[in-house]
Amino acid sequence: MNTSFNHEQILNFAVKAGEVMLKSGAETYRVEDTISRILMVNHYHAVNTFVIPTGIIVTIEDPTFSMCTKVSRVKNRSTHLDRIELINQLSRDYVVGNISLDEANKKLVEIETLSTYAPFTIILWVGISCAFFSIMFKGNTLDFFLTFMIGLLVGSLHYTLRRKYILNYFVLFICSLTIGFSVMSCYYILGDKMHIEPIVIGCIMPLLPGVAFTNAIRDAIGDELLSGISRAVEALLIAISLAAGIGISLNIGFRLGGLL
Repeated sequence: MNTSFNHEQILNFAVKAGEVMLKSGAETYRVEDTISRILMVNHYHAVNTFVIPTGIIVTIEDPTFSMCTKVSRVKNRSTHLDRIELINQLSRDYVVGNISLDEANKKLVEIETLSTYAPFTIILWVGISCAFFSIMFKGNTLDFFLTFMIGLLVGSLHYTLRRKYILNYFVLFICSLTIGFSVMSCYYILGDKMHIEPIVIGCIMPLLPGVAFTNAIRDAIGDELLSGISRAVEALLIAISLAAGIGISLNIGFRLGGLL
């Protein structure tokens, strides 16, 4: 491993790697472990890492330089498990000395800018997953196709709004409103030929905070109480946003139906 780099360059690389992991949905314990391993291989006197879902604080100490601290604010988190795995492997290669810091930085930039699936592919599979979830909840063939179409609509809406960096809770509220109004519109046209429950459940399943809730439990078990609580609150707020949107839209739909 090339040791000609100063401690600030190494610290910047470690924090940047942790930031990309955190933005990609990694657990806080995993981010802390990755940053610590990258820094400890340089044999600093002390390495202290503190990670929460929205920020990273890292301090390194050594007799050869003054105490150095870096803080990184993390926003716009999503789920990219492939990036987490790639950074895990990158950190291992750096720690064992297979790549230099320059090579690691270049690789990190490539991982951060790694292209995801095309928008059409994402939206299509959202629709397909919604449709099959409706079958799991005892929907019929008509429910399957209706859920598929509504799923495509919701997937398109969610993708478009997220690209505008709108608050995630508001995006999910709008998506759930769209689901409710779409289902009620279909119900007034088709009547009892379709079933409301499996369609609503199928459409809302891809929006549920499964990753956030799982990470909350994992962080809590790992004694990361602050991160566990914050992720649990995040999951709760997402669930409330979805429930509010569905509840409001269905309530308005049924009331309008009663007036008609």
